[in-house]
Amino acid sequence: MNGWQRFAVLIICCFAVMILYPDFGASGWTFIGMIIAMWTGVIIILSVVSNLFGLYKWESLNKLIFFVLTCAIMYSLLWYFPQEDKVTPVNKIKYGEFPTKADIDRGLKRFTFNFDFVRRNAKRKENFTNQDIDEKAIKKEIKKKVSQKTDELVEKLDIQVD
Repeated sequence: MNGWQRFAVLIICCFAVMILYPDFGASGWTFIGMIIAMWTGVIIILSVVSNLFGLYKWESLNKLIFFVLTCAIMYSLLWYFPQEDKVTPVNKIKYGEFPTKADIDRGLKRFTFNFDFVRRNAKRKENFTNQDIDEKAIKKEIKKKVSQKTDELVEKLDIQVD
């Protein structure tokens, strides 16, 4: 397992914890950034040591290192991930408060884009989605604007011929 795969597992673990426990504020984003920076450093050092001593040749040792790294990442995330109610995810699990479907939905909503156009005001001029276009009215409006603009330009243009 190379460093990129370990980094991908780090990112997946961070997103999983953020989705399962969505009650975090701005401090949660800061914490995730610091955790990613810290564990990226550990992954880089682990990759250098692995290449230096040839640990990548032994598959069973590589799997053990991967398992220990994944457990350490999840431990640090679950033990220290800040929540608004000041109870860490490990203590929530210890007291039997497991993530519900509503928690997962709220967590997923943080990472999704709202494609629901029904709640938007479709009659605004700025929103042209799902509106019928009246070509004749548009052409009339364009002709009217063009004729107004040409009349203004003709008035500004004062040519004197002797």
